[in-house]
Formats: sequence, C-alpha cells, structure tokens
Amino acid sequence: MAAAGEAGTSGEASAGGEEAVPFPDLGRRWLAAREGLAVVHLDAAAAGPASQAVVDAQTSHLAAEATLGSYGAQERAAERLDAARAALAGLLDPALAEADVAFHHCATSAFTALLDAWPLPRGGRVGIVPSDFSSNLLALRARALRDGLELVDLPVLPDGRIDVDRLRRGDGPAVLDRLDLVTFPEVPSQRGIVQPTVAVAALCRDAGVPVLLDVAQSLGHVDATAAGATGGVAAYVGTSRKWLCGPRGVGFLAVRPDFVDRLGVPAPTGYTARWEPDPVAPGGGRLVAFGGVGRFDIGEAPVAARVGLAAALAEHVEAGPERVRARIQALGTAARRRLGGVAGWRLGEDAASPSGIVTLRPPRGIDPAAIRARLQREERILTTAIDETRARDAVPALRVSPHVHSTPADLDHLAEALERVTTRPAP
Repeated sequence: MAAAGEAGTSGEASAGGEEAVPFPDLGRRWLAAREGLAVVHLDAAAAGPASQAVVDAQTSHLAAEATLGSYGAQERAAERLDAARAALAGLLDPALAEADVAFHHCATSAFTALLDAWPLPRGGRVGIVPSDFSSNLLALRARALRDGLELVDLPVLPDGRIDVDRLRRGDGPAVLDRLDLVTFPEVPSQRGIVQPTVAVAALCRDAGVPVLLDVAQSLGHVDATAAGATGGVAAYVGTSRKWLCGPRGVGFLAVRPDFVDRLGVPAPTGYTARWEPDPVAPGGGRLVAFGGVGRFDIGEAPVAARVGLAAALAEHVEAGPERVRARIQALGTAARRRLGGVAGWRLGEDAASPSGIVTLRPPRGIDPAAIRARLQREERILTTAIDETRARDAVPALRVSPHVHSTPADLDHLAEALERVTTRPAP
C-alpha cells in the first residue's frame, strides 16, 4: 500500500459539519486494502481490521509449512520476523534495537512474564493506577500475595490521568523514591484518555524508579517514542491485534538493554534458561537465565501470526506512523463531537482528548451491551460494550474506536443508528 501524498491532507468533513479529518487519500487506500470488510468497523481498540496483504502473508506461511515443513518455513521467514522486531523497536524507544524485542502470546502474557521476572524485593512497593486492565491487575495482585508487595495507587485526576503535579510533590503514599516499580497502561481500554507518559517517565527516571509501560492500546495511534526518549521506561508490553491491525495471538515485550540483565528467570524452559551445576547450591545447581530478551522466548508459537504482524507493521511504517496517528486522533475528536449527546449518550472523556478511543455513557435505563448487540445485528456496526469488570475505574459505556479506514460518514451512520436503537424497542 503506497503512502498518502501531501495532496491527501485537505481532509473530509461529515454531514454534522465537524472539522476536516486529514489524509483522506490514506483513508481510502487503507479501506481499499480491506475491500472484503462487510461491516462498519469502529472497533479498532478490540481488534483492528487486517488488510488482505496481512491475510495473504499468513496463508502463504501456512502453505510453506505444509510444503517445506514448519521449521523450514520459519527459517525462510526469519528475515521478515527480524524486520518486525526492528519496526517495533523503532516505534517504541530510541534506545531499542531489534535484539531488544521478543514476541509473546499477547500483551497480558508478556506483562505477566515480565512481572514474574522483575527484581522486586520482598515487601516492595509498586505504583499502579485505577485504570489498570483487569488481567494485569490480577497478575500484580498475585505477585503481591507471593512476595508481600504493596500496590500503591498513583495520584490521578478525576478523568483518570496521572496527576503529574501531585506525583512531583510526593503527595500521599505514592512518593516516587519509595517505589520499586511504576506500571500503567498509556491508554486504558475503558476510557479515551492518554496518560502524560513523558512527564511521568521523566519523574521516575530522576527518582530511579523503573517504568513498565503497557502500550497495548496506544502503540499505533499514540507516539510512544517521546516517553522512551526520557530514558525512564525500562520495558514495554503490547499486542498485534489492535491499532497495528495485525492478527490475534501475537504480543510482544521489549526491554532496554541497560536493564534487561537485572531481570530474573521467567517460566523456565529450554528456551529461557539453562541449569548450571553448583554443588554448594540447594539441589546441586541453579537456574541461569539466557542473556537479553531471549529469556522470554516462546519455543512453540503461531509463526504464521507473527508473519502477519510483520506484514501489518510494514504497512504501518509505509503509510507513515505520524499520518496514521494524526488521522486516528482526528477521527476520535470528530466522533466525540458527532456522538456526544445523541439520544442522551454522554461523553466519557474530554472532547479534545488525543485518543482514538471514544466512550459514551448511556442514558438512564439503557444497557450498553444490549445496544452493542443491536448495532452489530441490525446495523452491521462494530463497537464494544464496557462493564465494571474491565478495570477498577470502569463504568458501563459504549466504546467506539475508528481507525484509518474510517470516515466522517461512518460516524454519521453510527450517530443515526445509535439514535434508532436507543429510542426504539428491539424488534
């Protein structure tokens, strides 16, 4: 897919008269690459729609496995997989290189693997936020139970963003120089906010506290490299299937080379560690982690899905990450302006939030899950229903998340459909 030219910057406007959305040519090319799409896909925060090239890359690899053998096909794909890791490194942190990135099953499994290997003292203190994804919070609580850790909430503003001023002053229990780790999602999945990651990472760097950053909902539509450039982020976890529009079943982790050797052994396998005989040690030996992020390697993996992610990353880089981000953020703003107030639905975040995630809180007596189902069944529009189980600060909401292929006309269509399914009984 060719990158959009400057002629594509004039923008599109909806019937509602919102500001123009930039790079319409890029949007048209992105949609053409997904010509089989049979729904109005406004659900990138769940799983962005893959292009035909991504699908073809996966099927081609599966065909190679059938003809060359699984390991022969993997060897043939090695260059593409190396390029994918290099692309991820470039999107994350100026200090990272291809060798600092490892694939995993998903963002949650990557987070759990890193957390299990993180060098936390017994009784240590970990700074978290109320918007932590529920699966990550479970992993944090499990580690806290195991090692007597204290999970400490960082100060946040009413909308859920970290309060940088209070964090700097050390108000409350979250005094940075008394923490051993800070971890949070740069963009939570249940609310369209973007954390002030650059400022938080800089404060943590100055306090000597490493940051484990979850970019599952941010990479691809928020610039992560600005936070990485501070040197305050030690490690990252993310996923293929959301804003990068890759396949499901692939995640990744990345660790800065000046921090990785401080990590312990994750789940021990022949891919992550070796046994070193030691007559003095209990049991006559000890586990020794392999060097670098190789200690997080997964031996048996869906290589075809990784090849699909490689294809998606190549498309993302070719399209221009800056343009992709600008279009998605503009579509998020346009969606809030078009959808806020429709049939009594209220915005869940500031209208100008620089996020592609838009949340709508329901009118009294309306169930977002029922509305999501009707939008999909009756209108062929994909959205997501948020409930209280997603995070500690989650409230019932309808989540809308346009991607590059989306248009202001799609938002107009959703607004009209939302009015219908909210005000009329189900058939």
